[in-house]
Amino acid sequence: MTQYAELPSRIQQRIAEKKQKLAAMGALSPQKIKKISERMQIDFVYNSNKIEGSTLSRGETELVLQGMTIGKKSIPDALRGKDLGDILVAQNHAGAISLIKKIAFDKLYQVTESDIKKIHGTVMKGVIASAGQYRNHDIEVKGAGFTPPLFHDIQKHMGDLLSTLNNNPDELRPIELAAQIHYDFAWIHPFEDGNGRMSRLLLNLVLVRNGYPFVVIKSVDKPQYLRALRKMDVSGNFDPFLIYVSRCIEQTLDLYLMPQKPSKKEEFLSLAKLSKGTPYSAEYLSLLVRKGRIDAVKEGKTWKSTKKIIDIYVKEQKDK
Repeated sequence: MTQYAELPSRIQQRIAEKKQKLAAMGALSPQKIKKISERMQIDFVYNSNKIEGSTLSRGETELVLQGMTIGKKSIPDALRGKDLGDILVAQNHAGAISLIKKIAFDKLYQVTESDIKKIHGTVMKGVIASAGQYRNHDIEVKGAGFTPPLFHDIQKHMGDLLSTLNNNPDELRPIELAAQIHYDFAWIHPFEDGNGRMSRLLLNLVLVRNGYPFVVIKSVDKPQYLRALRKMDVSGNFDPFLIYVSRCIEQTLDLYLMPQKPSKKEEFLSLAKLSKGTPYSAEYLSLLVRKGRIDAVKEGKTWKSTKKIIDIYVKEQKDK
């Protein structure tokens, strides 16, 4: 299960600089923080559920999170005909995210198995009968390169995971620890369903506890996400998944650092537009982005960066 990896220093340094820059930007308006936080919560819930096969669109997910859902209120026309389980699990995520943040903000708090079960129970309430309870049978994960441990070994493995999460005995840096907890939890697969959603919530628990914003693993990147996990499953190579997680974190930091009224040089444009007038094609710039050589954010399936970022990269290559 455990195979620790170290994030390349150039990526670690770049993320650390952005995190420091964000911390120094005490002037971020409450309105901007609120707007980005709300957007990130909707994006997280939509994407995390979409990865698991949810039929809800982002707009429908937003409706659910606004409270226009089942319960005392009737289902609005926009949600009629949608899978009830998809609606419930989206609705439940708001409470689960609140629990994650409450735990994360108390840095001295030791996370317990009861906390894990409570978060799972919150996410999967009304969706599966065993919400909040470890599975009581052995399972196989379709398409995965591993077999989860036997059900009677779950408590032992969860004890090991929580020891790593709470004590970090191997002194992993926060991003490394977050990625490791995500992977280990997914490997244990302690619940009948909802393990992927829980892995992404626990990833964020570690990150938020260490001063990072809440991050999103995007459904459009599902093949890359699953491929990186499978490389660890099959060959024990953890690097692709660790780098993938770091890119998700960097994209979130870029959103917070983005100027409210960007200049033309700071405006985010597609790589196809930015490649014009440079020695590089859009495909090559995309490769540089995926390798973490230049900064970019992803909107849908399109990578975007700024002219300023590209100009700096071009100049660095000329100076070599």
